[in-house]
Amino acid sequence: MTDTTAAERMVDRLLAVKWDDDVAYERRRSRARLASEFLRRTAQWALAVGATESWPFGDLAGAVDPAVAVDPALTARLALDAATAGEFPVRPTDAAAIVRWAALGDLPRQRFPELPDPYEPLLVLFGRGGAYTVANGAIELGYGTLPILSVAERASLAPQPIDAGSLDALDREG
Repeated sequence: MTDTTAAERMVDRLLAVKWDDDVAYERRRSRARLASEFLRRTAQWALAVGATESWPFGDLAGAVDPAVAVDPALTARLALDAATAGEFPVRPTDAAAIVRWAALGDLPRQRFPELPDPYEPLLVLFGRGGAYTVANGAIELGYGTLPILSVAERASLAPQPIDAGSLDALDREG
């Protein structure tokens, strides 16, 4: 079963991101936390659904439900113009994975109610000024790097708050 409405809402959310290098710099501490939390959550999901070989950028949605499908025209809307998307626009494979996850609707919460949404930290990271790239076993945020580590190492980390108040306070510290 595919939740087309949820997938469409996710595409709209991704398209609404404002890429701004100055904002990304001002929020570099919170963006590092969000990248870390994204890795932690996806590691936990990868372990839960048996998708560790493709972690951290694999198809979690396909591991939860191999039948999930998204209209290619919907994901084609996410083809960003690199000239207006900042230094690190959303990687196409990440955008497709996020939209496929959204297309699962409530299924992940029903099957694994103890696990939080794996992509929410990444979406919040985008909303705080920009995206990222991957190089040399690390996530490059433009103003710092975060080592990816192993699935087990990331999955064992304590959760970090990603609410706006906590993130804003973290950025004020820096």
